[in-house]
Amino acid sequence: MTAWLVFFTGFSSSLSYNQRMTKTDTIRWGIAGTGHIAQQFAGDMHLAQGARLTAVASRSAETAQTFADRFEGVAGFASLDAMIGSGLIDAVYIASPNTAHHAQTLACINARMPVLVEKPLTANLAQALEIQSAARAAESFVMEAMWSRYLPAMKAARGAIRDGAIGRIRRFEADLAWKVPYDPNNRFYGKAQGGSVLHDLGVYPLSLARYFLGEPDHVDGTWQAAPTGVDISARLDLRFADTEARISCSFERQGMNQIILEGDKGVMVLGPLFIKADHFTVFASRGLAGFVHPGGDGLKSRLCRKLFRHLPLPGVARHFHRFEGTGMQFEIEAASNAVRDGRLEEPCNTLDDTIAALRMVDQVLSNPPEAA
Repeated sequence: MTAWLVFFTGFSSSLSYNQRMTKTDTIRWGIAGTGHIAQQFAGDMHLAQGARLTAVASRSAETAQTFADRFEGVAGFASLDAMIGSGLIDAVYIASPNTAHHAQTLACINARMPVLVEKPLTANLAQALEIQSAARAAESFVMEAMWSRYLPAMKAARGAIRDGAIGRIRRFEADLAWKVPYDPNNRFYGKAQGGSVLHDLGVYPLSLARYFLGEPDHVDGTWQAAPTGVDISARLDLRFADTEARISCSFERQGMNQIILEGDKGVMVLGPLFIKADHFTVFASRGLAGFVHPGGDGLKSRLCRKLFRHLPLPGVARHFHRFEGTGMQFEIEAASNAVRDGRLEEPCNTLDDTIAALRMVDQVLSNPPEAA
């Protein structure tokens, strides 16, 4: 009996983390980082089914504990390694600065700890490829936190497109921009801090363009540099078979912050702000869409959207998918389900998806910057 007990215990401990999980487990999350995005993630945790927050790590034990004290049953740690080794967590969400993602993700992979990494996954394509290779070799779960893909409105819009709601897609437009005053010490403008408008903002519309349209046949683009040399504004032109796509992002202006999908039977609009859309609207024509639902954050645009938001209008069909919190609970649930099921990737947001967007960023940034 003792021999069989020893054998069973040894066999059980030799199984990977994912193999030991059961479908009844609640995934216990630890957060690496204590900044704004970490606070949003922690705040939305109670809205996610099958997940709970149990730990947080920071370079400062005091900072970690201050963060942890805001939530019941959460422990603070002075390092990621200490949190991973604590036995209190089943998965890690990395919410640290972009430049720390690579090393921290590899640390999680080496520890066979499932990891969700805030976008961008890494500060460059080479690091992302290294992470993918390491994750596959270790059979360890890694996912980029492209949370907008999991919003109910975004998923419903994709379904409607596939069901032919606006017919064959002829044009895709996405603009994501807000003004960030120039400061060479600001992380958005610092090369050493991973500053880059394409990595911080551009990856959203690039990821969502592929989410709706698939793999592009052609990618081209231009960008402008800040005095520090980082990209501050960019425009990309993509082609998906018969569909033309125009994507823009910037730290120099307030943008339209919409996605517009123009089909041969109508037009669909998400946003503003499309990255946290709680509804989508189908219009009979592009002109009607522009009149009833203009983009941007200007007073006139906001008043116009508010005026027409709940009025029944011919040729306008609104589809609301409202939610509590900031919307991060949906990616938390998706990642938790994937970990619980023993998957190495979340099927709707794989590392191939992440790397495809980073390849496009690299391709554009390989061009010399345009003169201001």
